[in-house]
Amino acid sequence: MSIFCSILPEELLSSQWMKNGGVDAPNVKAMSTLSTDLSNLVAETILHHTEIKKRAAVIKQWIKIAHQCLELNNYDGVMAIICSLNSSTISRLRKTWDIISLKRKETLQHLQEIVEPSQNNKVLRTRLQDHVPPCLPFLGMYLTDLTFVDIGNPATKQLSLGNDADDDGTGGLTVVNFDKHTRTAKIIGELQRFQIPYRLTEVPELQEWMSAQIQRVHDGDQGNVQVTYYRKSLLLEPRESMPKREGEHPASVSRPDLFGWISRGDKAPPSS
Repeated sequence: MSIFCSILPEELLSSQWMKNGGVDAPNVKAMSTLSTDLSNLVAETILHHTEIKKRAAVIKQWIKIAHQCLELNNYDGVMAIICSLNSSTISRLRKTWDIISLKRKETLQHLQEIVEPSQNNKVLRTRLQDHVPPCLPFLGMYLTDLTFVDIGNPATKQLSLGNDADDDGTGGLTVVNFDKHTRTAKIIGELQRFQIPYRLTEVPELQEWMSAQIQRVHDGDQGNVQVTYYRKSLLLEPRESMPKREGEHPASVSRPDLFGWISRGDKAPPSS
């Protein structure tokens, strides 16, 4: 939450987080990287176990954690966890999912419905509309909105002067596109509304342990972690259907990129 509260308005202007590795948006970059690392940690802890019962136990624990995040209005955490559980790498573990209780699966389904990205995150937006802080919203949703406004609207526009010069395209007055800036300010204002820290008692030992786990996963990500996870998933529970078609690549069936707005280190920023 401290990272989210540290995000400055200027970091959210002109898609700064997508340029030059996010150097001018350090807190946005740190927040998005944390979300990615958490999502990877979920997958890593599940795939760590060769025994089906142990994998199922870890999945059940992550569902409980995601539900607790929801209780705390930590939607960014919910999104990171559900994104990983929804990935083909994890969802394809049929034998593992078969021994998870119906009650736990119903909890998961409820969480999935909340963070469902269809209709422009309609359900999540509705919940956030009148939400009272403290609340940690899904940052990616706001970054997507800001990107559309930035890319889809010019910084200036032509104001007609109503004379003959307008007919040949040489007339008119160039003015600032205040509509673009007003829409940008509104989105940033909505995000700032939630920049109020939680009043929770910190547990340093738990924080240190969690930070160490996330750092471990982060250090192990050399850019192809999703391929590695998928291959490990296949080793744990081999395909039972037809063999993989020629040319099929694990990356083509990795989890939906709900974090496509993330850029890390020297990786190229996303195009969308």
